[in-house]
Amino acid sequence: MCMRKTKEGCVLANQQKALEAKVADMGTRLTQVETDIGKIRSETQNGFKQGAEAMREINVSVSNLAHDFGARMTNMEARIITEKEKWGEVLRTILKWGAKALILGALVAMGVNIVSSVLKSFN
Repeated sequence: MCMRKTKEGCVLANQQKALEAKVADMGTRLTQVETDIGKIRSETQNGFKQGAEAMREINVSVSNLAHDFGARMTNMEARIITEKEKWGEVLRTILKWGAKALILGALVAMGVNIVSSVLKSFN
């Protein structure tokens, strides 16, 4: 039985009660959506923080690798320079001995020529 005097008033009262129940239900659902969005936002921020940390670690690793590579190249260049110096000394020694041999050969030839011309002059 309806407390309103008209039939339409009773229908409107029932519709208002149904609408109030739906509005209350929507408030609960909206609160749940807001909570879920907050969790998604938090997870996204954590993901970006972890990504930033991973990038920092990669940058440190690349920096260490570059430093190690530079140190190794410096060592290799130092060894190459040392080897070049040794080969330069060896070549200088060979050239000195070669020059000495040529000079001694020329002196021997001159000595033989002088001795033979002296011996011819005595004949």
